[in-house]
Amino acid sequence: MNTIARHILSVLPDKLYLDLQFYNSFHRFPNWKSPKTFNEKIQWLKLYDRNPDYVKMVDKYAVKDIVAGIIGSEHVIPTLGVWNRAEDIEWEKLPNKFVLKTTHGGGNEGVVICKDKMTFDREGALRKLTAGLKHDSSAYGREWPYRFVKRRIIAEQYIDPAPNVSDLPDYKWYCFNGEPKYCQVIQDRSTKETIDFFDVEWNHQEFVGLNPAAGPAALQPTRPSKLETHIRIARMLSKDIPFSRIDLYETGDNTYFGEVTLYPNSGLGVLTPERYNEFLGQMITLPGEKRGGVIIRQLQDKELRIEYPDLPDYKFFCFDGEPKMLFVGTERNNPNTETRFDFFDIEYNHLDILNGHPQADSVPSRPDNYDEMVECARRLSEGYAFLRVDLYTLNGKIYFGETTFFHHSGMVPFVPGKWDDIMGAWIKLPQKYNG
Repeated sequence: MNTIARHILSVLPDKLYLDLQFYNSFHRFPNWKSPKTFNEKIQWLKLYDRNPDYVKMVDKYAVKDIVAGIIGSEHVIPTLGVWNRAEDIEWEKLPNKFVLKTTHGGGNEGVVICKDKMTFDREGALRKLTAGLKHDSSAYGREWPYRFVKRRIIAEQYIDPAPNVSDLPDYKWYCFNGEPKYCQVIQDRSTKETIDFFDVEWNHQEFVGLNPAAGPAALQPTRPSKLETHIRIARMLSKDIPFSRIDLYETGDNTYFGEVTLYPNSGLGVLTPERYNEFLGQMITLPGEKRGGVIIRQLQDKELRIEYPDLPDYKFFCFDGEPKMLFVGTERNNPNTETRFDFFDIEYNHLDILNGHPQADSVPSRPDNYDEMVECARRLSEGYAFLRVDLYTLNGKIYFGETTFFHHSGMVPFVPGKWDDIMGAWIKLPQKYNG
């Protein structure tokens, strides 16, 4: 792909980019209004499920403290070192066997395994790790949590596989709304990789895929000796998540946590037979969707329907990741009253600004969790010259609405006009477009 094409793709809005990427993989567009297949719902989750907790969950270093607090530190692979650059790795402090990986990488990107320090290709490892630090999953598949992960390199203790086994089997548990349903087992990655799926009773499944290297297994993996422990850990770590893959390893005396994956193969893997794509998709209950001003959220077994005629809409104007002002939209679903916009500075002081709609008869009150909403907007807008982040709040909980790059297409005037200049000064255009 040439530089111009790469740049064009990089600036596309997430939804359009995912449309094109999905079409390139499956020769059809995803059904955003009523997603049914596993692949469609993974795209939907990337676009609309913006839980800020996901950032720490996909951070291979930060997640360890979270996991230790939930299932115990004995299930966390010990960390031997943390560095910001490959050049900073303290080789002399590492044992004869170890694993190096980037904290934000996915799949095999930025992973180096050393089984013998004497014969280890240090220069090759430096090149791979340096490239791994530059790899951006948030750009390729718009897997947004990775954008906010601090890019570092960690060294972990090497976990020896069983005798006569080249690589440690990888048990990847597919969990749907906190319930493990299937385990994808990958064996012998470095030699004759095989991939098999099993249910929680360890019955072999006929479907394969969701991985570019998927293929028929030469030998079916044996049932893990600690299967019940696997299921318990996967259930605990996937709680309250619409879909997650919990990766585990098993040694003779312990079960270790590997990582949390929210979007396996970026939701673009081929599942065969194809009917299982919809079968697995049915198991994902989407956490929320926006339908004409009505937000529907799935909370455990109870559906919460927010159908208030005047649920305030808090729209934060963010500049280079910093929320500077907002407006509150009210009366949006009342057919007898015109929509009202009230602008505020970030300290929630009311501003005398008009932008396409009149102000409300009474100034909307500051939400009790306003500071938390500001922080959500800050985290979601990081890395963008301008982004409008729309949020709702109900009963102390914050709900994501959408993000908007081009408020009213930049065509609706602000009154008084000075605010157009003020906000324009807040937008720092990329240097390459400034002559």
